[in-house]
Amino acid sequence: MKTLIVLAICFVAAQALTDEQKDKLKKHRSECLAETKADEQLVNKLKTGDFKTENEPLKKYSLCMLIKSELMTKDGKFKKDVALAKVPNAADKPAVEKLIDLCLSNKGNTPHQTAWNYSKCYHEKDPKHSIFQ
Repeated sequence: MKTLIVLAICFVAAQALTDEQKDKLKKHRSECLAETKADEQLVNKLKTGDFKTENEPLKKYSLCMLIKSELMTKDGKFKKDVALAKVPNAADKPAVEKLIDLCLSNKGNTPHQTAWNYSKCYHEKDPKHSIFQ
């Protein structure tokens, strides 16, 4: 990954994470676990695509990770322009934009529901670049 945003959910081709990026992701995870009180075992299941448990703390965790990755605002607005600006290869941008649009089409009634729906969709379509690495 070239940037944390690319890691988070906007990158088509697999890239290796730098140690700095891994540290940032660990920090975000730790902060979001503390802030949302999400069950760490359930968060770990998200890594493998297990979205069967759908509760408010997990939804809030999803929003928190997207906010800390600078991909979404607190009110649930996705920062598509920011995400696309971070895609390192211009040739990948159309495919990334299509995936973002697809996953943003299922908005929720709350910011955390929108974040959950988006994260779940993105993980289903591109699990290697899910925010729940």
